[in-house]
Amino acid sequence: MSKIKEYNLVHITTDGEYKTPLVASQLFDQAEFQAIKQEGFAPRQVEAWTIGAMREYFDEASKKKINELQARCPHIKVRMINGVGRLKMYPAHPLMLSYRKRLGKLPVVYHCRGENAAFWAARVRQAFPGDKVVLDVRGYWPAEIIYKNGIEDPASATGEGLAAFQKAHRFLSHAISIADAVTTVSTALRDLLIKEHGAPIDTSVVPCCITHTTPDTKREEIRKSWGVADDEIVLVYSGGTAAYQHLEDLTIPFLKKVAEGNSKVRLAFLSSEVEKIKTMLEKAGIYSDKIILKSFPQKEVGEALTACDAGILIRKPTVVNAVANPVKIAEYLGSGLPIIIEKNVGGVADVMFEQSILKGIQIAAADASMDEDADSVNNWLAENLDGKRALARAYAEKVYLWSAAINVSRKMYENALNK
Repeated sequence: MSKIKEYNLVHITTDGEYKTPLVASQLFDQAEFQAIKQEGFAPRQVEAWTIGAMREYFDEASKKKINELQARCPHIKVRMINGVGRLKMYPAHPLMLSYRKRLGKLPVVYHCRGENAAFWAARVRQAFPGDKVVLDVRGYWPAEIIYKNGIEDPASATGEGLAAFQKAHRFLSHAISIADAVTTVSTALRDLLIKEHGAPIDTSVVPCCITHTTPDTKREEIRKSWGVADDEIVLVYSGGTAAYQHLEDLTIPFLKKVAEGNSKVRLAFLSSEVEKIKTMLEKAGIYSDKIILKSFPQKEVGEALTACDAGILIRKPTVVNAVANPVKIAEYLGSGLPIIIEKNVGGVADVMFEQSILKGIQIAAADASMDEDADSVNNWLAENLDGKRALARAYAEKVYLWSAAINVSRKMYENALNK
């Protein structure tokens, strides 16, 4: 049997996720790089299908978002495929078959963001048995479902929480069983999927990536506009105020400790929710006008981050957070920021700690000492910070850019097509 050398690629997302900035960067940007990078085992054509409710066809905001995504990713075809829920999403399935026929005789790899997308792709595969379904597990959804209700450990779930976890657990296992290949965001999640859900041993790992690193071109200009002195060190938190970010209980108190121990440290918060953060800071007794509170359009955040010296990512090391790989990691590194991170969070490689790109702390435990970790961080900041910044950006270019990461996916596609 001769090896398959040509194929088409379709990325699939469901449930309105295409409307979110996260999916724009994690699915559509990834698909765009698959289309423009033609060396190696590259697909001939690339499309992105969004499967959702029929009303989205007539919703101006939804149509606007699709047009924005098409403009953002001009080398792929973005298709809206919708149906009526009470009619089992008819006519979405016939539309998918029609679009599949337009792709011709070459086999198609369906790269599916999540379990629902994989089941849709499997229905098309029935009519085109040479096609392959790739399940992309971007987080441990069974645990995330109950995490939203305050249940941090599935082992402690009872009643409705336990039932919800078990249902999602079975659904994930079934999705893995119908897939021709599986990919996920971290080695920790890969190992969990193999152990708990029967994922294949060759499950691949592709972290949440970015399209490019951001040079320090405007670093000094931005620092000057913020009133930052040349010898000051800016520690930055970038993100929202959701409970899992642990701003009030962990991040802000810890940053306060670090700043109190080092007069050269400035604190920065980049967020669309600056007023909420300002209130949190005041509750923590931080009123200094030296705090930098800024809101930027998403496309300008990377440039703003280059004006800082290290990023911070603190979350409790629960099952959800231990296997996740937040895109914030790539964003920090891509702007040249080493990261102060809670140990056992983010699914990161040990080599990042060894290279001092990451500084591990442990403040989430009830008996943790923030004072000791704050002192340790200040010592870390005093040791060749410019060198750490250079290493961070170099590591991002090697591991956290789509231009590099899609090669891992392409190897997976090739293996699936030629099994």
